[in-house]
Amino acid sequence: MSEILSGGPERPPWRPPRWLIVAAVAVVTIAALVVSLILVAGEETSPSAAPQRSPSPPSSTGSPFPDGSDAAGPRDETPGLVITGVALGEGSLNRHDRTANTGPWTVTVRRPDGSLGLNGAVVTFPVPKPQAGRPVRIGSAAGWARDGEIVWPVADSYARVRSDLPKSQLVAIATATTVASGRPQVRPPSGLSVVSTGAARPHYLREARYGSGEVGEASELSGGLTFTGVAHCGGFEDLLYASDTQPSGTVRGKPAVITSELGGNGVLAWEPTPGVIAYVGYSGAPLDRGAIAALHRLAERTRLLSAQEWQATAPSTVDQVNDFG
Repeated sequence: MSEILSGGPERPPWRPPRWLIVAAVAVVTIAALVVSLILVAGEETSPSAAPQRSPSPPSSTGSPFPDGSDAAGPRDETPGLVITGVALGEGSLNRHDRTANTGPWTVTVRRPDGSLGLNGAVVTFPVPKPQAGRPVRIGSAAGWARDGEIVWPVADSYARVRSDLPKSQLVAIATATTVASGRPQVRPPSGLSVVSTGAARPHYLREARYGSGEVGEASELSGGLTFTGVAHCGGFEDLLYASDTQPSGTVRGKPAVITSELGGNGVLAWEPTPGVIAYVGYSGAPLDRGAIAALHRLAERTRLLSAQEWQATAPSTVDQVNDFG
């Protein structure tokens, strides 16, 4: 038998006074207003809600980039290079090598007085077996030597060192080279240091093209093509050691070299930062003192763009193998 508890006689339900209802509604309304104001103030001061700045407008010359100092882009992204004060138009190009990172790898070493293509060496692995050369011992291995170059067997393939250093130092560099996970590693001999490592071929070659008359150098470079470019790789410097390359003063305080082995009639190249190579070249007139002077004038007028700024120039993209040979 269930127990029933009685609460006493029934009472009519309690109803709050009208004044109390009005006061409660007012309190709720004021509280909601205060919360809304706090949320709005938080959104205005939050970094994620900061207004986005519009891109800088084109300069009066029609160029999609501003004149000024070199842009500082992320270290792992290839920048672009443009000549300031000249409209680029549709002259920007990305040469895209989708397989660059699966190809040969490089290590660049230099003396303290070394610079791009001077007083240094580039080790590349893997490379093809050479067809000729003078015999040379690399540890217990039999290698092949040619002027400024040694190739030797290692890790079931072959490695190569190219340099303008004496043969004894090439042998020392080769002896100090090992291969791990398919990539060369160099413990630099005394007097040398590693300045960069990376793919032999650049993932991107950024190029800008102008008429030599448009950049004001038709008298020295003829009416042909003037171009700028940037490569982030070791293969560029490796080719410099294998070709006729000469020192050529400085560009913005960085040692520069001149060569006719990189396309066109001549190319002036320098290294803004280790492993990143910038260049200005042309086609049309013979490579003489006047042309070299013109390339220097143009190089001093160049400006690096970050990868994002470069993409804002709407470059066309071509898929290819960026092999310097």
